[in-house]
Amino acid sequence: MVEEALRDNAGVKMVVAAPALVQHHGKGILKLAESKGIDILWMSERLMDALSESKTPQPVMAAVQMKRHTEETLLANAAALIVVAHQLQDPGNLGTIIRTAEAVGASGVAVTSNTVDPFNAKTVRASMGSILRLPVALIGDVSSFIRKCKGAGFQSLAAAVTAEKTHFDIDLTKPTIVIVGQEGSGLPQEVLADIDLSIRIPMAESIDSLNVATAAAVILYEALRQKTIRNRT
Repeated sequence: MVEEALRDNAGVKMVVAAPALVQHHGKGILKLAESKGIDILWMSERLMDALSESKTPQPVMAAVQMKRHTEETLLANAAALIVVAHQLQDPGNLGTIIRTAEAVGASGVAVTSNTVDPFNAKTVRASMGSILRLPVALIGDVSSFIRKCKGAGFQSLAAAVTAEKTHFDIDLTKPTIVIVGQEGSGLPQEVLADIDLSIRIPMAESIDSLNVATAAAVILYEALRQKTIRNRT
C-alpha cells in the first residue's frame, strides 16, 4: 500500500522504514520515495513493531495526507453508483465495501456519522489501497443526503429480508444509491422510510442474512452486470 500511495501521488508526507526493508523488494519503495523528494525516517524493527497495530508488520509505513471528498464529489461522478455506509461498526466490513465499490467502478462511498472511521488502520488495510483512489465522503445527515440524491435523479435502495422484489428485478443501470446498515440492527425505520426500494437477496431457507459487506458486493456486482450488458447492446 505504501508503494501504491507513492505511485498514485496520494499525499505521502513521509516514509518510515526499518533496516529489514532493504533486504527484499523494499529497495524499490525507497528509490520511489527518493525520486519524489519524500523524506525517509529510519527506525529499528523493535520500534516499528511497537508502533504498528498489526502482529507481524511489514518493515515500512507512511504518513499520508488523506484526500477529503464531499457529497458533491460523489454526485458529480459519471458512474452514478454510490454506496452509503450507515453506522457500520466493523472496520473490516467498511474497508471491504470500499474495495468492492472501486472494483465495480462505483462513484464512491458516503460514510455517515457514528460509523467506524474510514481512516482507521484496519479499514485502510481491508480496502487494500482502494481508499487511496476511491472518493470517500463523510456525511452528517443520511436522510438529507438521500433527499439530495433523489433531487439529482438517483433511486435509493436497501436490502430487506421481507422485500418482495430481488436485486435482479431492479434496473440498476439507473443512477443508484445503495444504503447498507449496521451489522446487527440494520437500517433504522426513519432511514427505511426515505428509501425508494427495498430488495431482498435470494438465499437458501437455512440462511436468513448475509454479512453486510457481502450483501453490498452482491448488489453492486448485479449493477455492474446490468451495465455491462447495456453497454454491449
